[in-house]
Amino acid sequence: MNSTLATAAIESHRVLVYYQTQYNNNLPANSPFGHYVSPLPLIGLITHLLLAAWHINLADVSVHLNDFVPTDPFFAQMWEDIAVMQSTGIKVIGMLGGAAPGTYECLTPDKFDTYYPVLAGYIEQFHLDGIDLDSRAKDFGEDFIITAAPVASALVEGGNLSGFDYVALEATLGHQISWYNAQFYSGFGFFFPDDLYLQIVNFGSPATRIDPSRLIATTLTTPDAGAGFIPIDEVVDSIKTLSAMQDFNFGGVAGWEYYESLPGGPDQPQEWAQIMSDTMKALATNATVLAKSKAEASEAKTVNSRVVRRSQ
Repeated sequence: MNSTLATAAIESHRVLVYYQTQYNNNLPANSPFGHYVSPLPLIGLITHLLLAAWHINLADVSVHLNDFVPTDPFFAQMWEDIAVMQSTGIKVIGMLGGAAPGTYECLTPDKFDTYYPVLAGYIEQFHLDGIDLDSRAKDFGEDFIITAAPVASALVEGGNLSGFDYVALEATLGHQISWYNAQFYSGFGFFFPDDLYLQIVNFGSPATRIDPSRLIATTLTTPDAGAGFIPIDEVVDSIKTLSAMQDFNFGGVAGWEYYESLPGGPDQPQEWAQIMSDTMKALATNATVLAKSKAEASEAKTVNSRVVRRSQ
């Protein structure tokens, strides 16, 4: 089998879900903290859970997961469920930053040694499998996942919320970044139609382009999550079209966010992941079949070439 295609088939086709809302107070309470939204229904459907959002606080050198410290009883059930998910092979990645300001200000060179150890301690305590760009992978082993989540347009030097030069980052440190969770919404790019995605994977010189296996298309799972919602059937159509153009080499898809994802809504939010899982499994099968077909064609060509040389 062609090793490049085989590797892409293994490392592509991810299904990721952002998990920020642990309690949905629009539903009847089922715990002392409100209506707990368990991530367990995602087992067997997703490859990665993106746990949002981790914040570093400048004033008191503390780290919060949303509004509480990660050890707060508010998260006790969540950590139990996450451990179960990890036991099945799902990777859990902490999303650092989010909309609240201040986190990255704490990770500048002059403050790094003060604030980073607090974050690193929680990464180890809760056995996170990854975090975003500003962590040091060497602290957590070779399998630790580092990702970045720019708006999609930033990957072609277009609109950019952070002002960070991701094109330069890829050129210099791309080998340290597992993949990009590109945000195709809020006016910074649309996944349907597929124009911007193609621009990204073809941007720049061949040596510095982002391989499709390292580009995750992040979309909104409901119109209530923000501007730029794309209906799920259109997302699936784009995935099928784009992957076929790239020998089914496709990094995957992510959804913001879990708790009210359509089509199931708050009662069955895992249905979004089910649809995406089915879509990715079909792509993986197509990639394997294509790789085998190409390998067989290459072998037949080699055999024919030998026969011709012997007959001459």
